[in-house]
Amino acid sequence: MIEANKFKLGLFVVSGISLLILVLFLLGIADVFKPKVEFITFFDESVQGLENGAAVKFRGVTIGKVSNITVRPSDNLVRVDMEADLSAIDVVGQEKQSVITRKAEFFYRMEKEVEKGLRCRLDLAGITGMKYVEMNYFDPVKYPIPDIVPPKGVRYIPSTPSFLRGLSSNITSALARIANVNFEEISSELISSLKSLNTIVKDQRVNGIIQKMDNITTQLETTSTNINKVMTESNLKEMSEDIKTSLASIKDLSKTLHKQMEDAKIAETTATARKTMEDAKDTVKSFSEVSGELSNTLKKLDEALDSFTELINNIDEDPSSIVRGKQKRPTKF
Repeated sequence: MIEANKFKLGLFVVSGISLLILVLFLLGIADVFKPKVEFITFFDESVQGLENGAAVKFRGVTIGKVSNITVRPSDNLVRVDMEADLSAIDVVGQEKQSVITRKAEFFYRMEKEVEKGLRCRLDLAGITGMKYVEMNYFDPVKYPIPDIVPPKGVRYIPSTPSFLRGLSSNITSALARIANVNFEEISSELISSLKSLNTIVKDQRVNGIIQKMDNITTQLETTSTNINKVMTESNLKEMSEDIKTSLASIKDLSKTLHKQMEDAKIAETTATARKTMEDAKDTVKSFSEVSGELSNTLKKLDEALDSFTELINNIDEDPSSIVRGKQKRPTKF
């Protein structure tokens, strides 16, 4: 009886252990037996929110997880160890290859992809603040391979600064600027401005100006109404007809004046007048020359009259001078 109970107890324990192993296998222990490849990256920024077991994705497809996170004191970089499942990477003909060959093929392709711009970057997994490692392609010129020496014997994929890094610094800078704002001073100035505005609004002169503006607005509305009443469609049409009639009259008058000018031979008259003016200019010029000659003649006549006057004076003083000529006057000592 005792032996039967022992047998049942042993069978129960074995069944329980088998069931536990099965449950653990279903919960993920089977992943231990899957072929994996290991590689690392270094981040020169905070990895807050990145934990062991966080997802490693390639363009949004989960290919592995973070296995370890450590700090390298020599250059203050954060080392992130990752492992990826070979089964998550589709390589043509890999089902016929050995695990070692598949790993070698993966690392060879990874080195080529790094030259093309393959980089690791931190990204948010949701609104909880948890992060994961995203592998994607970036411009190798804009994001060159960092000057970092990885440990020997370890596959290394370079990293790029995450969008969160710049966002965090911008938020910190913005918060610092907000903290430097003197809200008490702004509040005091605002209250002072409101009091000044209230005083201006209550001023009788301002109220008078507002009243005048209201009166002007009312007058403008009345004027506009009157204009709308006067400027009806019929009045506008009548004004348009009057304008057309006036323009036609001006056009007829212009034609009449043009014809009269042609009949009056204005061109010939102006030519004759121009010739007459030229002849007048020549006459004035000749008169100027004659005036010059007459001036010379009058000058000579004046000299002759002076000589004749002197002769008369001499005869009057000494009549005998006609016979014996003019005598020289004795010199006085």
